[in-house]
Amino acid sequence: MKVALIQLPLQSHDYVYSLENIPLAAGYLVSYASAMSAPADFIVCPSDIVNLGGDAAILRWLEEVRPDMVGFGCYVWNIHRTLYLCSLVRQRLERCLIVLGGPEVTPDNDFLLSHESFHFSIVGEGEETFTDLIRSVADGREDMHEIQGLMVRSGRNMLPAGRRGTIRDLGRIPSPYLTGIVGPSLNRNMLMETVRGCPMQCTYCYYHKSSPSVRTFAIDRVRDELSWAISEGLGEVTLIDPCFTRRKDLSSLLEAFASERSETLRFSCELNAEDLDPKIVDALLKAGLAHVEIGLQSTNEKALRNVGRRFDREAFIRGVKMLRSSGVKVMTDIMVGLPGDTLDNVKNSVDFVLAGDLCDELSLYPLSILPGTVLRQQARRFGINHQYEPPYLVTRTDTMSCEDIREAFAYAEDATGEDFFPVELPRMGGVIEPGSGNVVHRIVIDGKNGGRNVLPYDIGQALCIEARDSGFMDSQGSLRGIKRTLLAANPFTLVSWIIPEDAYRGEETVRFLSSLCSEEAHPADQEYMASYSTKRSCRIFLRGEAGSSGSSYTLLPSNPSASMPIWAALPGDAGPEEEKLHSGRMESLLGFRPTISYHDLETNTHDVLDDVLCSVNIKM
Repeated sequence: MKVALIQLPLQSHDYVYSLENIPLAAGYLVSYASAMSAPADFIVCPSDIVNLGGDAAILRWLEEVRPDMVGFGCYVWNIHRTLYLCSLVRQRLERCLIVLGGPEVTPDNDFLLSHESFHFSIVGEGEETFTDLIRSVADGREDMHEIQGLMVRSGRNMLPAGRRGTIRDLGRIPSPYLTGIVGPSLNRNMLMETVRGCPMQCTYCYYHKSSPSVRTFAIDRVRDELSWAISEGLGEVTLIDPCFTRRKDLSSLLEAFASERSETLRFSCELNAEDLDPKIVDALLKAGLAHVEIGLQSTNEKALRNVGRRFDREAFIRGVKMLRSSGVKVMTDIMVGLPGDTLDNVKNSVDFVLAGDLCDELSLYPLSILPGTVLRQQARRFGINHQYEPPYLVTRTDTMSCEDIREAFAYAEDATGEDFFPVELPRMGGVIEPGSGNVVHRIVIDGKNGGRNVLPYDIGQALCIEARDSGFMDSQGSLRGIKRTLLAANPFTLVSWIIPEDAYRGEETVRFLSSLCSEEAHPADQEYMASYSTKRSCRIFLRGEAGSSGSSYTLLPSNPSASMPIWAALPGDAGPEEEKLHSGRMESLLGFRPTISYHDLETNTHDVLDDVLCSVNIKM
């Protein structure tokens, strides 16, 4: 039996998250099933295809592999796209069994369970359940509902799963790195898990329910994985343990890190600032700690009590200052929309962090009401409304309106000068000669030159279509051909249009180019708090001149109006004069004086993606 495994990445127009995706969960499944002699040949989707490719490229790979079973790792950022691919697999590979696993699979996730595009779903820790399923299929069993931890499709319904306990001895799961099942990310980093389970009881999180007891991987195994990382020349190890400093044998673990330490290998983790003392901080530094993420969430004790958290103000301040004074970069998180928090409470939390110099980077993000969590069960009690589909963002509570939530982000953006929903300019890059087999991330329409024929499976998970000819809108039939031949087969590909300013014909341009993009529900379009445009899966940029400095890029909102701020980027050496000229052109084009937020264009630097992504010229 042939089994394929896929974990789709978080998508972005600049491919930055594609650099980080590692199918660690799939690696655990394969390493455990192989150790248990499960009768199957396993294939994990190659990194360049799953992380860079569009929908058609991944489907083409599956059709070439022709697995008997395919498993998808389901997360809040990829579940829409996963379900779309599942529906195509059922159409084109009729005998292929489809299995879903991951945090999105919970017995109360009506959004997921209402889809009929998969056969099985695994609830909770998956190694034993997945192995039992493979054995049962190989043995020809038709009745799978007795497998603990497995939900089985019966017509339109999913039969509930019997509860399966967690694996007590994590040593039974071989390391997917040491067995060669998975490798580092495209940017040569590594995810590492040294524990499973979480001692916290945060009601907005599902992890402590699916893995209630804290279990540890052996320190010798951790040391071996670190040695592997060093031998591979990796740059960073990201520890995905919740509350890293709550591990019982932390001092021994940090000693192992220090003993294997390489000057070129650093690690990052998530921890509670209140847990720190000088001895722990010293051990973290000797182990190579470079970056930490700290979940403050709120300074409002009532809101924290409502979600099962505590906060010791003095200990928090002391812990963060110890880290920062030692050179460790600190990202401090604040969550917007907690039950009991008001707009003023969020502002006070932001002020507390910034006035106290308690971060190198402030991270503000909206509360998600995740399936399976205690908070979802309590939503009515707290007057919480939230999105039905992923990412399940809160839209109001008893103490915060939708406008309050938007205003909280606007306040933090003003206070920090940062965008919490930043506009990603697509990657630029040179045109590759015809015949290149690389993933196409950019199509240039110049009206003169034609390159190689672009096929649906050539397209990446994000595509920039750049028109050089101001009259390109006269070729609407050809542009519709791009939708028919390329975009229709890749409905989840993120699309950026770049057009000359003198090609802009008002709302007609926005409506037409938007109509060429997919109508599929995309998680990138759910972020209603975004400052510039909530339609993030399809964006339109105007390209203009910025004096002698180069080009300007202006993002058009889906419905341009005087009340909507406009995002624009100019070369870093552009000054007030270039901004004034740009603002005048925008007023002339849009018919009103816009409020424009100016940003510096980032300088392109060569990275690994330049070796695998390409641009192509086409002639209309």
